Amino acid sequence: MKNKSDSLSEEAALRLIVEGTVSETGTEFFRALVRNLAAAVQTDGAWVTEYLPDANRLRALAFWFGNEHLDDYEHDVPGTPCEAVLTERKLVHYPDRIVEIYPEEPDLRKFNVVSYLGVPLFDARGEIMGHLAVMDTKPLPSEPRIISLFEIFAARAAAELRRLRTERELRAREEQVSALLQSVMDGVVVLDASLRIARVNPAAERLTGYTAEALIGQDSKWFLAGESAKLIANCTKELAGMPHDARHLWIPSQLTVLRADRTRFPAEATLSCFESQGGPFYTLILRNVDDRLTAERQIALLSAEREYLRGERAQESVLGELIGASRSMQEVRSAIKQVAVTDATVLIHGETGTGKELVAEAIHAASTRKTKPLVRVNCAAIPASLMESEFFGHEKGAFTGAVAKREGRFSLADDGTIFLDEVGELPLDLQAKLLRVLQEGEFEPLGSTKTKKVDVRVVAATNRDLAEMVKEGTFREDLYYRLHVFPIVVPPLRERGDDVVLLANAFLQRFSERMGRQLDPLHREDLHRLSSYDWPGNIRELQNVIERAIILTHGTRVNVAGALPVAGVSFPDSISGSDVSAKPRILTVEELEALERENLRRALDACGGKISGASGAAQLLGVPASTFSSRMKALGVVRQGEQEKRSG
Repeated sequence: MKNKSDSLSEEAALRLIVEGTVSETGTEFFRALVRNLAAAVQTDGAWVTEYLPDANRLRALAFWFGNEHLDDYEHDVPGTPCEAVLTERKLVHYPDRIVEIYPEEPDLRKFNVVSYLGVPLFDARGEIMGHLAVMDTKPLPSEPRIISLFEIFAARAAAELRRLRTERELRAREEQVSALLQSVMDGVVVLDASLRIARVNPAAERLTGYTAEALIGQDSKWFLAGESAKLIANCTKELAGMPHDARHLWIPSQLTVLRADRTRFPAEATLSCFESQGGPFYTLILRNVDDRLTAERQIALLSAEREYLRGERAQESVLGELIGASRSMQEVRSAIKQVAVTDATVLIHGETGTGKELVAEAIHAASTRKTKPLVRVNCAAIPASLMESEFFGHEKGAFTGAVAKREGRFSLADDGTIFLDEVGELPLDLQAKLLRVLQEGEFEPLGSTKTKKVDVRVVAATNRDLAEMVKEGTFREDLYYRLHVFPIVVPPLRERGDDVVLLANAFLQRFSERMGRQLDPLHREDLHRLSSYDWPGNIRELQNVIERAIILTHGTRVNVAGALPVAGVSFPDSISGSDVSAKPRILTVEELEALERENLRRALDACGGKISGASGAAQLLGVPASTFSSRMKALGVVRQGEQEKRSG
């Protein structure tokens, strides 16, 4: 230490802190800071560092010793005075004889250091960024003035280091955004508050034929033809009135983009708003409609999870959802109310087409998880080789074709409900992994060594006898009992009495409104037919029969007899003969062709010979006009007017 009389005054020291660094940033700031710090506290050296946690080293941002800067200095942390600063996370002071405390530290002897004062530098999250230290070849007593000045310099050093780190992070994000804009196939145009072009990506240059230099600064009218510019302006006004987290619009095939060579192409777009520099900016993402299929294939890997969630939004509910006054359906409703408010696993039993998925939806909708995802998985529809990946996800490169990381269905259902339809189709090896998720709430994605935790409520469904499968060894007994916590049996339609009538009328109303038809209520004779039928396909079959009956109807009375399987088929006289009450028989190919030929003639007669169009025979049968004409030609059917011309 210098003599006390030689020390700087308080005012002069503070002036060194402010004036010595005010005009500098980055490296020059730190060089000025350590030089002025050594002068302020009258030591031989000072240094400020950045901590490298992976290597457990300190790298000098600036090092001043003996009236000169030492460049490119790094030092291991262990066995040094700096280690105490970093581990204790506080100011550390060694006033004298430091070499005796750290005898293995060679640089202390090299610089003849006797005393040391150091303090850690923290970021905004409380993590150590580095440290600031002074050292001297003389003892350094613990004077309040020195400590106070030292802490002021440390605060300045930490602020500048935080600024540099923030600047570095912003630069990295900017590079990421630039790389993203450079790589995407869709054209990206950023518009400022005045709808002038602020930024474009290379794809936008290729789409429009303009260079970025020609576009930036121009009004959006520069590349939008006709009413398209006005449409964008109106959309920006609409975005201004939306919540901040929902400022985005889809513009399907309504824009016309004007290229540099004055040619045009139709485009679909998304428009979103973000705030920057105190004002709004708009991101317009353009896609040539003609190139849609190619572009979708290219971006499929990047948007797989988003597209899955978009595709998994609530499906249109079948109108027959829980309609019914029968006692069995009342019991189902009661069971749903009892179990929905819990997190218990539910196993839904029932024949195909009884509405097991609708019961699962009702359980989720009445639960505390109703605002979270309901993820549906048809276990019978996923190939065995892909099932584990579908359930638990996979890492990039986990198997051939895994070109990107993908989240599994259980991850997507976290905090929500997963519905495992046809759970009896799961292979045994996957049953064991499903059991672990049910027991522990954890799994490892395919190709990963990290365990992932999820909170998922499981609702399963099956039309198979799982208890019998357990006896046969094709279904794990422990998994069966894990799933069989709260069983619900959905009754078949044939056991629901007059529910058939309620459902049929509901379906009639739904499909007649959809097709724009005015039809009479179901006739008593038709209701009797429906009630007498066995309904092996249950509600799904009833829905199809009613829709088919409406299509076959020419007047206002619904043609239920013609839509019911076997008994409802109307055969031509040449085939059926006079014995209409005879037991149905199997038809030959010639008889089937005669049946189709007669059906085509009847459709033509009902439509006055018209084939295509809103009231044509093709629409009546629900087939394209080209298909109808092709079948006419193949079966030798001609329209009445053409037949008269030929005979004339």
